[in-house]
Amino acid sequence: MVARPAAALRVLPDEPERPDEPTPVESYRRLADVFHEVLAEQSLDALLLRIGDALAELVPHDTLTIYEADEPQRVLVPVHVRDEYAEEILRTRVTFAEGITGWAARHREAVLVNQAHLDPRVRFVPGTPSEPEALISVPLIARSRIKGVLNIYRVGEDGAFGESEFELAKRFGDAAALALDNAQIRARLEHQARTDSLTGLFNHSAFHEQLLQALQEASRTRQPVSLLMLDIDDFKRVNDVHGHGVGDELLQLLADVLRGSVRPADVVCRLGGEEFAVVMRGCDGSRANGVAERLLQRVSEVEFPAVGRLTLSIGLALGPAHASNPRELAACAEAAMMAAKARGKNRIVLYVDADSERPGSPPEARDVRSLAHMKLLQSLTGKLSRLNDVREIGAEIAAELRSLIDYHNCRVFVADGEELVPVAFRGELASETNALPLELLRTRVGVGITGRCAELGEALLVGDAADCAFANHIAGTPVIEE
Repeated sequence: MVARPAAALRVLPDEPERPDEPTPVESYRRLADVFHEVLAEQSLDALLLRIGDALAELVPHDTLTIYEADEPQRVLVPVHVRDEYAEEILRTRVTFAEGITGWAARHREAVLVNQAHLDPRVRFVPGTPSEPEALISVPLIARSRIKGVLNIYRVGEDGAFGESEFELAKRFGDAAALALDNAQIRARLEHQARTDSLTGLFNHSAFHEQLLQALQEASRTRQPVSLLMLDIDDFKRVNDVHGHGVGDELLQLLADVLRGSVRPADVVCRLGGEEFAVVMRGCDGSRANGVAERLLQRVSEVEFPAVGRLTLSIGLALGPAHASNPRELAACAEAAMMAAKARGKNRIVLYVDADSERPGSPPEARDVRSLAHMKLLQSLTGKLSRLNDVREIGAEIAAELRSLIDYHNCRVFVADGEELVPVAFRGELASETNALPLELLRTRVGVGITGRCAELGEALLVGDAADCAFANHIAGTPVIEE
């Protein structure tokens, strides 16, 4: 495989079309299909893969590079490479002033050159050999802004692109640019939806998502999860004395201190007001306590403008030791944090079942995990009362239950006479070839574990479903331990 030249002049081929090339009508029919496929992709990473696959069907080529544009810096960053020298290419950024790639970006004009290695402006990627190849470079432009550049290559002395292929590549570039713009907008909106606008940390919604993922991972790996819940002591006085502007500035500065004090893999979130949380995967209580002590130390060393020094009250809870679902674990950490405040602030408290102290109140015997259950049920009841469609209700039950119990999959059925009709499924269910439709889960009262539960009108806990005497295996699915 050869180097990828990043510079060349446009040279149009004068050779006739290849006999095996598709007709223009066939090509544009395929292009229309590709437009639909590419524009339907939502994930940015999946989109890049789709662009590469789709372009290979339209314009066969040997190698491909997709660059994403940083227009303010006038730099092109390689984000997807199909080449023997992918590592070298991914390490090399191209400015708008360099070679064919930069020329295409700077002039916003697609370029075709069939002997790129001989062009005086050719720029070879460091670490790759300089051998003959043909190149098409297409700027990806959407909403009058350059989103990136698409480069495709044919390798060898005989490598060449025809004019019809050049036209197809340009038209494909229009779809790719629009799809890339849509994916970037979607990613930006998703980021904004999960990020606290003041501090740039994950917000309350993302916190529960991150904690759920951490606990699910812990159930697979048997590694602990630690959760720190922390609150700025006497923050209300800061706002009352200095105003909310100073309070906001303090929160931003504290967020920076927190980022710099935790482990690289730890997730820092702002839950609201002056309350923060740190989700720590693969971290036992001893190491989590060490991180918490470092937080207290770092904060105590900072002189915050107009305010002076701050202190934190920190609660520590461990999953799955204290709780195995996000709502319960968060409730445990919060209870420990409130106990830290009740014991004098500026300290760390590890949750234990007996911890029920709240500042200004006498100790009470209460189970914070039961309160978390109650809040979940209240939330679920409110959501279900607003739904009328049976399948929507089933989907909501499965989704909410996931935040309470870590399950592999969940199935919700509705009884219709002797029939048990599946209305929702969440998790994994696949045959040896592909996913099974929901309808294949349909069963009858008295048949299988599900039917037995309906027949008895009682909840069942089965330790090994595969070896259960009244289990009913779904044809085409693998037998697994569950």
